Amino acid sequence: MMQAADAEQKVGIFCYATEGPRCAGRAKSTPADFRVEEVIDTAGMTANWEAGRYPLYRVEKASIDTMHMAGELEAALRSRVSYAGMKDSRAVAVQYATPTSLRSMRPERVDGQRFSATLAGYLGRPLSRASVLANRFVVVLRGCCPDVGARASEAFDLAAAGKVPNYFGLQRFGSSGRGTHEVGRALVKGEFEGAVGALLAGGSVEASEAAASGRYGELLGLLPPGKDVERMVARSLAARPGEWVKALRAVPVKLRRLYVQAYQSFIFNRTLSAALERGEDISSYAPGDNWGERGPDGLVVNGVRGVKEAPTEGAVPLVQLVGYAYRDYGSRFDACVGEALASEGVEPRSFYVKDMQEVSSEGGFRRPHLAVKDSSFHVEGDDASLRFTLARGQYATVLLREVLKPVDPAASGLA
Repeated sequence: MMQAADAEQKVGIFCYATEGPRCAGRAKSTPADFRVEEVIDTAGMTANWEAGRYPLYRVEKASIDTMHMAGELEAALRSRVSYAGMKDSRAVAVQYATPTSLRSMRPERVDGQRFSATLAGYLGRPLSRASVLANRFVVVLRGCCPDVGARASEAFDLAAAGKVPNYFGLQRFGSSGRGTHEVGRALVKGEFEGAVGALLAGGSVEASEAAASGRYGELLGLLPPGKDVERMVARSLAARPGEWVKALRAVPVKLRRLYVQAYQSFIFNRTLSAALERGEDISSYAPGDNWGERGPDGLVVNGVRGVKEAPTEGAVPLVQLVGYAYRDYGSRFDACVGEALASEGVEPRSFYVKDMQEVSSEGGFRRPHLAVKDSSFHVEGDDASLRFTLARGQYATVLLREVLKPVDPAASGLA
């Protein structure tokens, strides 16, 4: 197996499914080169408002992350909003959102700085992650090697066979894969001072030195625009030095939960890498696996079945995402989870964070392979256009890395 890039190994990604050599190419040369659109379940949607229904907005955005978009939309609707997933800021994305309050405003259109939201209809409940069925992608790779067509064909063929690992991509872990899982690791271990240190790391030399020496008032003047979270933490510590939990609670709870989820994702990646290095077949059920039923479209997996339940035809294997409810059932994947936990020095119960219970996570399940539909590609000169649909929660960059195998994922637009 070809060795994964250093940046990928830092987040637990060690393996490729494809065997072809590296191929030059870059994604996201412009936001328009990376397009993604959510496919959502609109069952029960009505065209007209009735009491007890929530307006659904179709949001088109570019060069803005989902959380900042949501903040602007909340101000316009005068309600918190619910959305199904995060979308890359360096992309043209279509996603959906609803207010969470029945007393929200219901304008036909909201125009933000880098997005527009159009009223699409009304739902009986706020949008949730389960509302998304899939994501459609159109990705243009620029400056590709002459063999990009062969590399894309190999990746699509293996994906269709369920052989491409369903890693959490580098975007899950922050800029270039740095930081968020390290903050999450410290939170899970109850090392709150360490969580603050990880959160404030990675800035300029001057800013890093100010943070390391506890000069938080000075740090505030050294943080560049866009470092909103770091500024919240630094401001809290400047007022109350040493109160680490209070400083971390200055960060929105949704973001703090994302840190813990990033650490779960890191452990999942390590688990999946270990399974692949052992030669496990991730495409199909094996006795002892947790499993789910494949939906008619092949993308949705329904329910989670126990390891002792007889599988139905086409059962999809599932790997546990570690949380405080994790149980070792003795499966082939659980053995790999155990290795990852031991190397990290944590136990499943660690994910119940006593001193910050709101970030605790019970865990869950995730399929070990990508689910891909409607894949095609077109090569013109040294540019390649790839179209494909992925199941919700899966990363286009994880498929693209199998095509390019970049030494520097960030320079290739995959981080």
